[in-house]
Amino acid sequence: MTEAQRRIAEQQRKSGINKLWDALTPLKHVGSFMNCGAHPDDERSHILAYLARNQGVRVMYSTSTRGKGGQNAIGTEAGDDLGVFRSEEMEAAASEIPMSVHYYSARFGDEIDDFGFSTDPSEAENKWGIERTRERLVRIIREQRPDILSPTFLDTDGQHGHHRAITRATLDAYEMAADPNAFPEHMEQGLKPWKVLKLYLSAASGRGTVYDDRDPPPEPTVSIPTGMYDPINGATYRQIGEWSRARHLTQGMGRWREAKPEISHLHRLKCRFDIPLQEESVFDGLWQTLADMAKMTDGKLASDLNIAARLINDTITSFPNRDAIYNSLTDLAKKLNDIEAEIDNRSEEIKHNFAHRIKLKQKQVGIALYEASGLEVELIWDSNFTSPNQDFTGKVSIYNTGGQSWDNLSLSLIGTDGISELPINMQSFRIEPCEYKEVTIRLRIPENAEYHMPLEKDYEPFWDKEKFSCVLGLDDLGSKTILPANPVLVVPPVNLSWEASGLFYNRLTDGEPISAMLTVEKFTDIASDVEIGLDAPDGWTVTPPNYTVKAGTLPGSSKYNFTITGPTGGGRLEMTPYAICDGKRVEENVLMMDYAHIRNTCKVVPNTLAVQPIDLEIPKRLKVGYVDRGSDRVYFWLQRFGLDVSMLSVDDLKVQDLSVYDTIVIGIRAFAADLTATSPYLREYVENGGNLVTQYNRTDDDWNNETTPPRPITIGTPSFRWRITDPNAVVTHLKPDHHLLNAPHKIGEADWANWHQERGLYFPMEASPEYEFLLSMSDHGKTPLEGALISASIGDGWHHHCSLILHHQLEHQVPGAARLLANLITPPDWK
Repeated sequence: MTEAQRRIAEQQRKSGINKLWDALTPLKHVGSFMNCGAHPDDERSHILAYLARNQGVRVMYSTSTRGKGGQNAIGTEAGDDLGVFRSEEMEAAASEIPMSVHYYSARFGDEIDDFGFSTDPSEAENKWGIERTRERLVRIIREQRPDILSPTFLDTDGQHGHHRAITRATLDAYEMAADPNAFPEHMEQGLKPWKVLKLYLSAASGRGTVYDDRDPPPEPTVSIPTGMYDPINGATYRQIGEWSRARHLTQGMGRWREAKPEISHLHRLKCRFDIPLQEESVFDGLWQTLADMAKMTDGKLASDLNIAARLINDTITSFPNRDAIYNSLTDLAKKLNDIEAEIDNRSEEIKHNFAHRIKLKQKQVGIALYEASGLEVELIWDSNFTSPNQDFTGKVSIYNTGGQSWDNLSLSLIGTDGISELPINMQSFRIEPCEYKEVTIRLRIPENAEYHMPLEKDYEPFWDKEKFSCVLGLDDLGSKTILPANPVLVVPPVNLSWEASGLFYNRLTDGEPISAMLTVEKFTDIASDVEIGLDAPDGWTVTPPNYTVKAGTLPGSSKYNFTITGPTGGGRLEMTPYAICDGKRVEENVLMMDYAHIRNTCKVVPNTLAVQPIDLEIPKRLKVGYVDRGSDRVYFWLQRFGLDVSMLSVDDLKVQDLSVYDTIVIGIRAFAADLTATSPYLREYVENGGNLVTQYNRTDDDWNNETTPPRPITIGTPSFRWRITDPNAVVTHLKPDHHLLNAPHKIGEADWANWHQERGLYFPMEASPEYEFLLSMSDHGKTPLEGALISASIGDGWHHHCSLILHHQLEHQVPGAARLLANLITPPDWK
């Protein structure tokens, strides 16, 4: 998506009247609600949407991980790359609620990390550390000071181990955050104990196609009308929740929900004061308005709070009259300043409980003032990329669509540290009604500027400052942060990328050279010649050792081939590519993530090329057809192994003579409705002697257990019970003489070593009698599963269904996965 297309889509998404109403709604409420989960997409979107958009509550979501261990339904990003992607999706989803997001960490390789699916909360607690997990959550609570906590999931058998671990941590953190003896180092760092007043659990079962909650949910104690219709936004809160869910596309989320009555439920587990268990609202007994706060104090502070409460009511009832709203907001901003000054003279208890609520209201008023002002301000930089030691220019455009003149605007740029505000001289600036003006802006990027770091600790959808944003001040009453349509990314002048992060070096080819293609993309201007090369370790040879590109001739994107030779008996090694330009050596890879449903982001990491020796026999003259749905690159690895691979479309399966293919492989999760419709053609292919390999599909894909495979195969449900999460789980060969385990490679214990993340998932729970179950494996303490690899002789051909995550192992150069894949694609009678 181009920047212009992104701007158009954003403009279409919300009218000015929507944005004005959304800016006014948060003024109504002084309370806050924090939802706690383990991953991006664990949030209770429909409930949070109701609290935020209807009640005006400040809603927050805390997540322990970035979701890097999950799946990717729309691309091939995995590991840390997927964690970056899902973080950006999380923030896009949060902007729809709207809510703030608070992560346990803001660095790669943190101790609390997503290590893949887990069926045991103790596993997560052992890996993350019980005390560490609680310290992180308690810190977030003390920083953000929510009135209410609510973990998303229940701590019950059949639920994701990560989910259960965070629910346990949330229950402990409720008490610990208020205890000055819990993590006293927080107080040394300027934080104070914070007493959360209520804690709610879900009153809905988590059972479904994925999870298998064994215990019934607790009784509902409060009802939330998530089916209520929002006439300004034109949807129910359940539907608005799906606007948010739809941003989690890597997880295949976003469902169409009809507008209809709906009630969601929570169960109140903890409360600091004595009120009836059955409630009208989660905020029963808590402050909801400034007038409620006024009852807790006296004198001028109480009087000012009541005045501010009336001004908020006047502002809301003036909607949609922008001029009347602006006038009320002006008075409200001044009154909030008075309240802030008065709080400074009050007791520590008043300061502790009042000050952060008033500061929040001041920020919210600034945003509402901007939306009511009639000013349309855009920040446009000349490029989305810059590099250290460069000049960077752009403009701020201001269009006054309102009825008043403006001569008291302030403007400042946020520099490369993401914090410092660099003021722009606006002393003589004046803009009349219907007038348009531009302000030229310029930044010098420091030579020591750090490359883009995509992991931030907190996300605030309204007033977040980011590098290369700007802050517009209105009459000294409030401010609004203006973001560029896409973040400006500080990157190296060039990007070095391989087709894959590593290669296999086949020992059985007697030292035959391997080829590695380096892509070089130019991001920013370069004045010098550019040297491009690949460093080789001792004993290895790279040909050519480097390339030289004359100054000014490096194209936007170019490819450079290196031939690599070395000793056949060595172990795994890594090589480093480089580019020398303008006197600087660049070794980084910039992984760009440019998708329509998120803002652009990237990950800049040191670039290496792993070379993994392997004993790999590849059948000669084997012709393979591959059906790809964009979620794996098994086809790429088959090509790298020297096979003749043809990419097949759905139409190809319907009209081509499939008998020309010795093997047809179907990619992971490829069975959407149109591919499922080709099942008769694939069945005929197998019965006539073809070798068909299908990889795992989920129960919510368009896999029909009876008709999709050549013979019935039932995918296990709930999928929680039909996966092996331990990547090193012991594997037993149930049919050790089966050809898939013997030809061309005899699969042994060494082939199951050093797997990455997990063994497999979405195992079949049963299959037609033609199928043989070849492997048995189990997670610790669990009943063994036998559906990781099943095979059937059908007619004159074969069908193999593999639920092992081969695609993920190949990207990490796991030799056993490559050897097993070679067996899968080799027909048993191949000569």
